[in-house]
Amino acid sequence: MLSRTRIPLPLQVALAAVAGAGSFVVARVVCTLARDDIHAIPFAAVLLTVVLLFARTLGILFALPIGTAAILAYDWFYLPPFRELSEATYTLLATFLGMAVIVGTVATVTSRRAVAAERARGDMAEVQASLRRLALLIARGEVPQRVFEAVTREVRDHLGSDNATLVRYELDGTTTELACAGRPEPAVPEALIRHVREGGRAFRLDATAAGVPVVVNGRLWGMFSVGSAESQLPDDTEARMSEYTELVATAVADAQSRAELISSRARIVAAADEARRRIERDLHDGAQQRLVALALRLRTATHDGDKPGEVAEIGADLMTVIDELRELSRGIHPAVLSDSGLRPALRALARRSPLPVEVDVRLDGRLPQPVEVGAYYIASEVLTNAVKHAGATVVEISVKIEDDCLHLRVHDDGGGGAKFAGGTGLLGLKDRTEALGGTLDVTSPAGAGTTVTARIPLEPGDGGRDAQAAIG
Repeated sequence: MLSRTRIPLPLQVALAAVAGAGSFVVARVVCTLARDDIHAIPFAAVLLTVVLLFARTLGILFALPIGTAAILAYDWFYLPPFRELSEATYTLLATFLGMAVIVGTVATVTSRRAVAAERARGDMAEVQASLRRLALLIARGEVPQRVFEAVTREVRDHLGSDNATLVRYELDGTTTELACAGRPEPAVPEALIRHVREGGRAFRLDATAAGVPVVVNGRLWGMFSVGSAESQLPDDTEARMSEYTELVATAVADAQSRAELISSRARIVAAADEARRRIERDLHDGAQQRLVALALRLRTATHDGDKPGEVAEIGADLMTVIDELRELSRGIHPAVLSDSGLRPALRALARRSPLPVEVDVRLDGRLPQPVEVGAYYIASEVLTNAVKHAGATVVEISVKIEDDCLHLRVHDDGGGGAKFAGGTGLLGLKDRTEALGGTLDVTSPAGAGTTVTARIPLEPGDGGRDAQAAIG
């Protein structure tokens, strides 16, 4: 049908008016020639059939003026009395044709809007079903590659393009094609990749290629591109792709979170194993061997009664071993923490420190054991780092409860420059804190000291308790 072509509507209206005038001329000639030879009723049926064919072929916009002009010609030049063309008849003809064109235009616009609305509802239902399928994949924890492949297929089917491609931007400036649906050719244009990467927003290279960025956690991660070699892409292609890029970003962020969680758990297990090996090594190489040696010396002293000083010396060595065991036990779990809580434990930690430590603990009563243990070891490790690495002269430890969370702050006036990758144990503290459902932040500008701030919920979830148990 002509109404469905790409001819602009104003031009179609003008063509409909011309068609109406032309049909009047043709119908007048036919009616003049046939009025003495054909009966009126069969001729009217033929005329209506011709108008119906025009309506089926060209649409109501053309059928109304053509039919109106044909009926006027039938009335004026086939049925008596016959009319002469005058100014009055031309005015009446123009009025009828104008009215027919107006009614046809209104009917056409209304019909197109109804069709567009119905198509939009259908498209929306398809999009919602597509997004629901993809969301279920992400919710089930499917591997990212399967999600990427599913998304590219859905995008291609939804847009009706020849191909849809997901590309990841690498840190070295290269790109990696993660998934492609449809025809592999033509490949994603380099100019499209470059424009999206540099601008960070959707870009249409031409009528057959468009790209939309994929942003994950505020960083440009990659792009979605669609292409069509044989037809133009719809004007709203970029907007229709945005919902799919958001799902890709969700899938990537979810995969990254799972990877970080797996790495964190691996580091926790490794740290726990290393701690056990260290304790075993210290016991075996230190206290255990010395106790064996002292037992041999006691046996010798028992049989050799003329060395009374030997027994006294052995007693002194035993006290040394006891002190070593006491010092070793502090690294495992201080008794004062279990017996009295976090405030006395931190004060005892400060008294043993070779550096002056200012402790400000604002707590009313005891806290859940995982929270107390986590906060103590964070403070202990940060204090150890300050003594060994920071060159500090004073350390400040403050603890308070705010918004149902324990807030721990440890600050030293050392040289700064501490970071998670610096081998100072901060990464392990971060893992420990996150295992409790909290967060750990480090501020350490060069030459301005180091501030470690931990925020731990007072009611860690099951995952936090399980991770804390794994830590030991």
